[in-house]
Amino acid sequence: MTLLDDALIKILGVKPAFVRPPFGEFNEDARDVAAYNGESIVIWDFDSGDSQGNSAQEMQTDYQNLAAQKPSTILTLNHETYESTVSTVLPFALSAFQAQGYNMVTVAECLGANPYQSVTTPGTRDATWTC
Repeated sequence: MTLLDDALIKILGVKPAFVRPPFGEFNEDARDVAAYNGESIVIWDFDSGDSQGNSAQEMQTDYQNLAAQKPSTILTLNHETYESTVSTVLPFALSAFQAQGYNMVTVAECLGANPYQSVTTPGTRDATWTC
């Protein structure tokens, strides 16, 4: 189990079934670690560009163009730490996709899988809860 898995079990009581590698970068070792931990690697096929500094208008245009192309599936990368992504871009993107007939689902729903390997009662904070 990884430190992150340990923290999620202690704090939330869940062990995820999926992992997104930082920056979307992974190699055979990362695949092996994910497999060892029972996790499937999930990678996006569309990057909103928010972490590269794209403006809300640029991202909205990109989302509009993507929706108009009507790919069979779309998995986007967005960062909730950017206010414009949360308050402006995502509501726009959701509307654009819904206007094209898309249904919004989680990765687990799309794959017909459980989002968690296990669910338990969250722990009680103690001395092991350190960063």
